Amino acid sequence: MTAISSGVLQGLCILNTRPSHQQADLKRLLEADGARVLCFPTIEIGSIEPTEFHLNLIDRINEYQILIFVSRNAVDGAFHYLHGSQLAEDVQLAVIGEGTFRALAKKLHNPDRQIIKGEPYDSDGLLSSAALNDVEAKNILIFRGQQGRTLLGDTLQDRGARVDHCEVYRRKMPDYQSDDFTRLCATEFPSLAIFTSSEGMHNLTAMLDESTLAKLSGRPWLLISERMRESAVNLGHNADIIIARKASDAGIHQAIRDWARNN
Repeated sequence: MTAISSGVLQGLCILNTRPSHQQADLKRLLEADGARVLCFPTIEIGSIEPTEFHLNLIDRINEYQILIFVSRNAVDGAFHYLHGSQLAEDVQLAVIGEGTFRALAKKLHNPDRQIIKGEPYDSDGLLSSAALNDVEAKNILIFRGQQGRTLLGDTLQDRGARVDHCEVYRRKMPDYQSDDFTRLCATEFPSLAIFTSSEGMHNLTAMLDESTLAKLSGRPWLLISERMRESAVNLGHNADIIIARKASDAGIHQAIRDWARNN
């Protein structure tokens, strides 16, 4: 990933809460523009215990006319049990998110294969696509994390589809000591925080003491959806909220650059 160096983020200390395996590219982009980046993952992605459904997935996968992947982690988890060459050419593939699109494209036997992606890159955007508005009597499999949102599946069922879910990863709170965040910020406290999920926001705020939480709540937060804004306000956030139009590293980076230019 090529960074655009401008110095527009000079003087900012940015808290990057993405999962640890998704930190590096965003960190590099922000640092190239002069920011100091503190990495503190607030969600850990782990594997799950495979069920009979997972172990028989290769034999069952072509029972479905549409496969949906909700995240990069869903792609990685699904392809523990699949290979791109095992997917029928007529099965439709759909994704939520630009990063998910790139991750799935790398897994496919045919790199030119069409992948459905909504605009904007969220559940609502995907549901507005023509392919997912014509699903009567179709079998759809959604790859997701444990206890993921049900909006996508519920809506497709309302449209007449038969929907199964395959949970291929789990999210959990990283194992931190009570003073880990304080020690991270000992030299400089974040002037802006990045959150890419409501769960990540809740995890971090739950571990902070009252004074540290109040301080962080008074800093701008970058979020990746309007839906997250309500969660942030409910957690006590009372400063600028920046909404990235795209949840990709490039989209987050650009949203912060635009905000910095105006502030």
